[in-house]
Amino acid sequence: MRLRFLTPALAILAFLMTSVSAQPMIKSVQTGQPVVALTFDDGPHATQTPVLLELFARENIKVTFFEIGQNVAKHPDLARAIVTAGHEIANHSKTHPKLGDMSDIAAIRAELVETQTIIKEATGITPVVFRAPYISHGPALWTVLGELKLPSISGSFSASDWDAKVTEDQIIATCSQAGAGDIVILHTWPEKTADALPAIIANLRAKGLRFVTVSELLALAAAK
Repeated sequence: MRLRFLTPALAILAFLMTSVSAQPMIKSVQTGQPVVALTFDDGPHATQTPVLLELFARENIKVTFFEIGQNVAKHPDLARAIVTAGHEIANHSKTHPKLGDMSDIAAIRAELVETQTIIKEATGITPVVFRAPYISHGPALWTVLGELKLPSISGSFSASDWDAKVTEDQIIATCSQAGAGDIVILHTWPEKTADALPAIIANLRAKGLRFVTVSELLALAAAK
């Protein structure tokens, strides 16, 4: 489902005005702007996060990192480096459980709230978007997301780069299909992902696309 948002404030307002049970995961955004959002899950990673940050600085692009709370607690310096470089840092739960299988609202709330706190303490930034581990949702998670006013971000393209059987060439081919308004799901830790990124970035740029964070993408009005 494609959603249209005008400003960051209106994006959050639109989310709040939609009932939690009816609110879909956001996979892409309808926009006439030539923009795409690259996203990276499961960091910060001790060796690969610095590799990615160096690459993005060289390419002069901004991305969104969906970070695990316990990893931020281990590597607060890397979380700060993400923010200092101008990238978006977002919530990916504290311990990466399959939240859709959980019914304990208090436990789910702790996964999200504690991650918000860890990231805020490390970076000074409170995340405004969330991605569920395994993209797994259930009624209890939607309730907590409504309480915290966090939209849930999925993606329109996922290269399954976490899978050892997936090759660098397959990652490039999948991600290079993205177009305007799309959100691409990748992971921080696979070396093959970092190796694939220069080609992905070049291929998307060849389409005339530029790179924005998820929050920037949500804030764009669709061209009519």
